[in-house]
Amino acid sequence: MNKTLLSVWVLLVLSVSVTSQNLSGLWTGRFTTNSLLQENLPYKYELLIFQNADSITGYSYSTAGDGTFYAVCTIKGVLYDGYMVIKETKTLYQNPPQPSGTRQSHILFFGSDITEATGDWKQLNKRPFQLLTEEGKTFLKKQNDPSKSGLIKVLKENNIIAVNDENTVAPDVDSLRLASREKQVLQSLSIQSDSVQLELFDDGLIDGDSVTVFLNNSVLLRKVGLTDKALKQIVHLPSSKEPVIISMFAENEGSVPPNTGLLIIRDGDKKYEVRFKSDMKKSSAVELKQNR
Repeated sequence: MNKTLLSVWVLLVLSVSVTSQNLSGLWTGRFTTNSLLQENLPYKYELLIFQNADSITGYSYSTAGDGTFYAVCTIKGVLYDGYMVIKETKTLYQNPPQPSGTRQSHILFFGSDITEATGDWKQLNKRPFQLLTEEGKTFLKKQNDPSKSGLIKVLKENNIIAVNDENTVAPDVDSLRLASREKQVLQSLSIQSDSVQLELFDDGLIDGDSVTVFLNNSVLLRKVGLTDKALKQIVHLPSSKEPVIISMFAENEGSVPPNTGLLIIRDGDKKYEVRFKSDMKKSSAVELKQNR
């Protein structure tokens, strides 16, 4: 092999070795900000990354101070040779819930062993009356132990991810799908019994609508077609009396959009009728609160 071919071969190997690195996992660190009112606050930042070739998805977690204030966002990104670009696409959870927090876009350059990443971030959602766009520096390191992660804790509590015995993190695909859409709670019902019966119909024209029904973040009925005949399901409410959310996730919109249906909830002798509309961007939901 001559020197020219050898050089080309070495460059190709080096290029492949960078882009083929496994970024999936937990990255933790901090960021700074140019905001005069907040520049002295200790900000922490976490990324939970799921990599598919050069495509990145996952979650971010930012906290201020002692961690009382936090935001969890979904992320999307692209892996390049030596760096990655990450954008926060949607805020999933936030404390306090209002006002809406800052969503960030990061460009992060890897260290030599692809376990550290540093770079810059800029604000994506400039708020009304805001004079200057926030920006700053980001410093992250890949972690092997997710047990102390604030992000992992929030996602586990909401059944978005699972951590196995080897401390590796796996996303729940169904929960990811549910979280990808806006959720509209149509009604909040006070339930007297420890269980309810759900009855699900198409609402009006039978046009091929199908839905997946979630109990909180877990699948209750998967990809069921709606007709004029009731799909029935008993739901046992938790002994903790925590409210539960029944969500109707549209798998399609039938031949006549949007996806529409009728949900009947039977609580002993009481009967509640909820007409819902779901589409490919929004899921309809009902909250059940125990009052017994």
